[in-house]
Amino acid sequence: MTFVKKTLAPAQQMAILRSCPLFQAAEDDDLTLVLADSTHRQFAAGELISREGETVKACPLMISGQIDVFRHTWSGEEKVFGMFTAGELVAIAAVFMPHNRFPMSLRARTDSCALMLDKQAILRLCHACPAIMAQLLARFSLKLYENINHIDWLTSSSAEQRLAAYLLDLKRCQQSDCVVLPLSRGQLAAKLGVRYETLSRLFSGWRQKAFIGIDKDAVRITNESYLAELAIPAQRPF
Repeated sequence: MTFVKKTLAPAQQMAILRSCPLFQAAEDDDLTLVLADSTHRQFAAGELISREGETVKACPLMISGQIDVFRHTWSGEEKVFGMFTAGELVAIAAVFMPHNRFPMSLRARTDSCALMLDKQAILRLCHACPAIMAQLLARFSLKLYENINHIDWLTSSSAEQRLAAYLLDLKRCQQSDCVVLPLSRGQLAAKLGVRYETLSRLFSGWRQKAFIGIDKDAVRITNESYLAELAIPAQRPF
């Protein structure tokens, strides 16, 4: 990574840290440990921020825009594992990995700004503020639980069920019957563990049956009850 000099006033940097839920419980004096070594970066849309396997030196705390975390499959397909926006900390788990390498690549999806938080500064903050460490452990535990559920779902569901659950999850997040797909068709197929042709066939079949409508990257859900019935196995009590 090539960093630029700080361009934000200390008060602005502190406000950015406070915008992240992880840091809201920390005292200002403790947060200065992080700010002392932070840098401000701007990224152009499509810019690669770090590659899988690179040494972890800093984590981006998003100010604006969006960063994707992705990896390529053995066949060369791109698989997006996460999308981060303002107030979110990217790749924080990599700070604690013993191999000290990014397990995935980071790329700006849009023009973006981030406060780059130095790895060693984050570790010092964790030692100084046990509440931060407790929050991180809770976050990592929830992510582990989500991944276990996701693996279970992938290995016990059909392509149709997975697509239905994905569209309904988008509906909940975007709070609209007309959802915008944040991934390309190829990326979505890789995420759902299906072939591109299978995904296209499902979209086409559902559109012909008037279960959905499609306009470029937008999908309009017109028969939610059908999708909900398919997605029932994905629902868990907690």
